[in-house]
Amino acid sequence: MKTMTYKGYTAEIYYSDEDGFFVGDVVGIDDIICFHGSTDEELRVAFEGVVDLYIEALEQPETPPQKHFAGRLLSRLRQALHL
Repeated sequence: MKTMTYKGYTAEIYYSDEDGFFVGDVVGIDDIICFHGSTDEELRVAFEGVVDLYIEALEQPETPPQKHFAGRLLSRLRQALHL
């Protein structure tokens, strides 16, 4: 597996036979950031682009912090459905 680094972010690169593209995932952060390209140059441009967008999004004050899922689903049922 190869890696790329840009502005302190690292991505792991692999080839997807199914898609016919090189696919990258930014690692070491809680968010999921993926990108792809068919050549090294396309992959590098895509990686730098998503990292720049990610940094820009983090600088926005209206961006809410990430919340972890509790694993619960709340639902209200009509009285007739209660057993």
